[in-house]
Amino acid sequence: MSFDPRISFFAHGDSKCLPEVSPEFIQAATFKRAKCRKYSPFASERSRIGIVTAHFGEGKEHYQMAFQTHLFHSLVHGTEVRVMCDPIVDDLWNKPAYILDLLFREMMKPEKERLEWIQWVDRDTLILDQCRPISSFLPPEKGRRGSWWRRNDGQKEEQQGQANTTHLLVTEDWNGLNNGVFLLRVNSWAIELFTAILAFRHYRPEVDLPFTEQSAMEQVLRTEQFRDKTRYVPQHWFNAYEGGAAQLFEDREDEEGLKQFQARRGDYLVHFAGHNRKDQAIRDWKSMLDQSGDVWEGHRVQRDVSPEIETFWKGLGYGG
Repeated sequence: MSFDPRISFFAHGDSKCLPEVSPEFIQAATFKRAKCRKYSPFASERSRIGIVTAHFGEGKEHYQMAFQTHLFHSLVHGTEVRVMCDPIVDDLWNKPAYILDLLFREMMKPEKERLEWIQWVDRDTLILDQCRPISSFLPPEKGRRGSWWRRNDGQKEEQQGQANTTHLLVTEDWNGLNNGVFLLRVNSWAIELFTAILAFRHYRPEVDLPFTEQSAMEQVLRTEQFRDKTRYVPQHWFNAYEGGAAQLFEDREDEEGLKQFQARRGDYLVHFAGHNRKDQAIRDWKSMLDQSGDVWEGHRVQRDVSPEIETFWKGLGYGG
């Protein structure tokens, strides 16, 4: 299966924040996909997933380097990328505004053509494991498993999940909600959620929002209308933070001293939230990743969250 980035990658706005995708980059992703298929344990799934992010303002090389890891992951797995290149409202409120705009656009499409899920990623995130599909974090559903990597056609239908009531997967850190990375189902519930987030500062001006739109999202998710379909999952699933320098991540032989939320080999992503030398950290990690071998091929995985994910969803009644 081949991918045309002109079809898979979409930039919104007049500025050019989407980097050029060279034939060599596409070829490298094709080679990586073959490696993932051979060495990793993941079954790619059929979900129509979009990676959504924003890269407006002054272009900075380290953010472009981080963005390339997401573009590469998209090519490996056949997902779409939507990037906001120009602001449409003020400051950090562009994030919910852009997501809401995207949701409206998707919901106008026929159901079989629209995205099923979006994964929002802040621009200070890097993919660590290019083999893990985004769909691996989602609750089990009928019809999603099996594609060009592996097929699970023999899986019993009754083990493929109940009628789904999960529409949002988020994580928390010591400050509460961190919405630097989250997974959102594309539906009318999502439109209502992001309408409420975007409007919150206007209809509840007395509420302190120390982290602007993130705090508004946290407040809205506490309400009866939205809390029941939101799942707070362990932070290290898809929003791990740095647990030391890049080379230490690559070289360490054990996990001594690492907290649960800190990245280790086998994790999906690292997020440099609040890092005081973000530019240098991203450069160092990108350089290290470019020189590293595949952790699955080299049997160097320190943490595979797949059993934990399966247990989590089974505990909520999914997956038999």
